[in-house]
Amino acid sequence: MRRMIGFLMMVGLVIGVGCGDDDSSPTSSSVSQDKYSETIEGTWTESYGGPGWTFNADGTGVDDVIEEPITWSIVGSTLTITHGDDYIGNDYDRVIISMSSTELVYMEKSDSEDGSGTIEEEVTLTR
Repeated sequence: MRRMIGFLMMVGLVIGVGCGDDDSSPTSSSVSQDKYSETIEGTWTESYGGPGWTFNADGTGVDDVIEEPITWSIVGSTLTITHGDDYIGNDYDRVIISMSSTELVYMEKSDSEDGSGTIEEEVTLTR
């Protein structure tokens, strides 16, 4: 009988420890955010080989299309790119869909050419 009670207590302990609190999980949003920030550093080009972006570790970079400086930040899966005061376009946040060391996929908003509103487009960059 004592062996049975000891066995049941041990099983309960193993189950209780295995189902513990996961708050210290390395997949929390702050770790993902840090990983995105580290992974994005460097130069990315459009998937067809055209110019894209260069992201520096200090939050600065270059819009390689118009060869103008930018600042950037990532919060969660939102990439914010800001151009200087002389930029005539609109700065929109980009939502990161996926990112690896060689491919960045995000959803981008831009103004329609006829001024009737905004267009959403999925963009793939590679390096």
